[in-house]
This record gives sequence, structure tokens and C-alpha cells, in this order.
Amino acid sequence: MSTPTDKSTETATAASHTRRTFLQRLALGSVTASAAIAGAAALQGARPADAAREQKEHRRSVKVFRLRSRKTVACRACQLHHRHFVFLTRKVARHHRAHPGCDCPITPQWIKRHTFKRLFASSGAMENGFVDLRKL
Repeated sequence: MSTPTDKSTETATAASHTRRTFLQRLALGSVTASAAIAGAAALQGARPADAAREQKEHRRSVKVFRLRSRKTVACRACQLHHRHFVFLTRKVARHHRAHPGCDCPITPQWIKRHTFKRLFASSGAMENGFVDLRKL
């Protein structure tokens, strides 16, 4: 009924399947472990005390957004454009980039309240959502 070659084939198939399963489980375990470590690091980084301290430091400031071209690979158009514009929100900054392919990062910047009022309220830039510093 069964020959010695059939048993050796079954054993070889079972052994290769076991190795394959072992490697798959090993890869799955390493992915799960790295996700758990990343989740723990994210939870550790977001502390209420840090948020309260940041809020306390910026109590008299207003957050605005700028497009950053320093310490990045940026073309000349981006460098010239980004140094002159201040935006109210990330969305406005995203829609007023130097050119369609611009992928420069949008970074928050804290400015004093009286500077904010001078830039946005007195110039009438609240409707646009951005200020061109060359035209003040």
C-alpha cells in the first residue's frame, strides 16, 4: 500500500511546511512586537503634563504656520516664496504653495499676540488667511 518513498515524501513535505510556518510566524511576531513598541512609545510621549507646560509657555502667543525650506531640499522658487508668507491654518498653507509640485513641510510657529494683530487684523488679511510680509 504505502512504499518507503511515499513516507519520505510526506515527511519532507511536512518538514518544509513546518519551516515555512515557523518563518511566517517569526515574521508576524516581529511585526507585532515592533507595533507594540511603537504604540508604547507614542503613549509615553503624549503626557498631559507636557501639553500643559506647552500651553503655559505659549499663553501669550498665537500659532501660525509657515512653509519650511531650510534643512530640506527645496528649489529656488520655494525658497523665495516661503520666506515671505505667514498662514493662519495648515489648510491655507497647503493651498498656497510656491508651485503645484511643492512638497515642503508645513511647520507651526508661535508669534506674540500683538504681532499677530499687527500682521493679520490691521492688514485685513483675516479674509485671505495669509499675509505677504513684503506688502506690509
